[in-house]
Amino acid sequence: MISTANYAGTAPGEKLLNVLSALTRQDLKSIIGPEVVELVGDTRTESKLAETVVSILKQDPRQLADRSLSQLLFRNLPHEKKVEFEQRASLAGIPPADDVGRARQLAAFLGAPIDDDQSLERTEPSSSVRPEFGLFEHQRSVVRRTERRLSGGHGRTLIHMPTGSGKTRTAMHFVAQTLLKNEPCLVLWLASGRELLEQASEAFAKAWSVLGNREVGNYRFWGNHQPDVDAINDGLLVAGFQKMHHWRTTHDLMAMRLASRTHLVVVDEAHQAIAPSYRAVIEGLAEAGQHNALLGLTATPGRTWNDLGADEQLAEFFHESKVVLEVKGCDNPVEHLIAEGYLAKPTFRRIEYSTAEDSSELTLGQDDFDEDELERLAVDKDRNLAILSAVRELVDRGHSRIILFGASVKHADLLSRALNIEGIESAIVTGETPSAQRRRTIEKYKKRSANPIVLCNFGVLTTGFDAPATSAAIIARPTRSLVLFSQMVGRATRGLKAGGNEKSEVLTVHDPSCPGFGDIAEAFFNWEDVWSE
Repeated sequence: MISTANYAGTAPGEKLLNVLSALTRQDLKSIIGPEVVELVGDTRTESKLAETVVSILKQDPRQLADRSLSQLLFRNLPHEKKVEFEQRASLAGIPPADDVGRARQLAAFLGAPIDDDQSLERTEPSSSVRPEFGLFEHQRSVVRRTERRLSGGHGRTLIHMPTGSGKTRTAMHFVAQTLLKNEPCLVLWLASGRELLEQASEAFAKAWSVLGNREVGNYRFWGNHQPDVDAINDGLLVAGFQKMHHWRTTHDLMAMRLASRTHLVVVDEAHQAIAPSYRAVIEGLAEAGQHNALLGLTATPGRTWNDLGADEQLAEFFHESKVVLEVKGCDNPVEHLIAEGYLAKPTFRRIEYSTAEDSSELTLGQDDFDEDELERLAVDKDRNLAILSAVRELVDRGHSRIILFGASVKHADLLSRALNIEGIESAIVTGETPSAQRRRTIEKYKKRSANPIVLCNFGVLTTGFDAPATSAAIIARPTRSLVLFSQMVGRATRGLKAGGNEKSEVLTVHDPSCPGFGDIAEAFFNWEDVWSE
């Protein structure tokens, strides 16, 4: 049995000099070249000629690619070395008819391996280059149409793309193009919520490292992050709405100077833009859209599902200009993205339960169901048992990453504790969770593993939370908001082409006193009547 220990290594199966020494004087002279032999004279012995050929071939192993020379050398191998070579070629998957592959293998076998840049592989007339921060065609279309809307460096428009379809990635291409066209150039990215802010800053670092043409700043302005805003003039400033609003009220002159340096303002989750404090920040930045450009991003270009007046105000704020994700030949882009694997195909199911508790209709608060009423649902034992049963069923059917939206902080905590007691790993994230603990919990959840994890939360993770492995969502928080419902569903809709799943499941607790929502493809066009494309 011949050892295969060095088959993939550099150790020769035979010395090149030994093989050349077996060649005739005429063969050696033909390898050196008749013109060379004539120039230096034909007085050297066969052994000296063989040594000369070794030197020539090792300096330029590409000559071993010559089919006739490769076959000549192979014929002069000792029988046992021929057998060894054939075994190596077989292990390397090189068929007998592959002359190029065999020549390359023989060169290595004789101790004269061919470098990669001297490869024997046939050079193709063309090849493709995959971008490191590329876009799908439908995303590139959004960038092109956004450029046309804001081509003068001012104006307002809103990008409307479904959750999970790459809004942030798409917008970063437009941000990068703005920075490339202007130097120095300041882009201000506004958002609320730690996850959205972190997501934007991380996405810009990835995008600009590939698309950029110079070193620029990636500034964080939220929480404890406090850069010298007055010194910023080139790059991206990612700012939290709350912090920016407070800063503007105490630094009037600095805010005016910041506004004068800003070329583009991006508002993430732009359906919130007309909230009084948000609107004050946006309009305070040199009346964004007049002296510079204003770009909104959202999956839900409306404030509610049944208040036409509020939706019209939002549309008017963005000058009724909206760039919607489109796919040629397809009436509904969401259906296309699902069919092509960009989004997971969701299955919607209801968690039914019967209860002895008061099932009268829940009271509406200012925007959604009253918090006290939700707390009453949160402690309904029959309802919670039904939720726990649904989680067990999902785990038993192979779901390893499940996100659960509770009706309150206490509800999320109660369900998480109960799951852990039942042997299903669970963690909780709410607005009250300390930053370090929150980060560790989310990082562990995002890592793919066979061990199931249920992430219970309330009031956070509906936006800016990207965990593609999530294959199921349980919505145990009643809501009248189509915006909020769509955001919760979107946490489990990453498709295979976006690093997610082929299919996903969305389970909604069926509370008889609460209305529900359903098809996400239909919901995508809920607000079209208040926008002019």
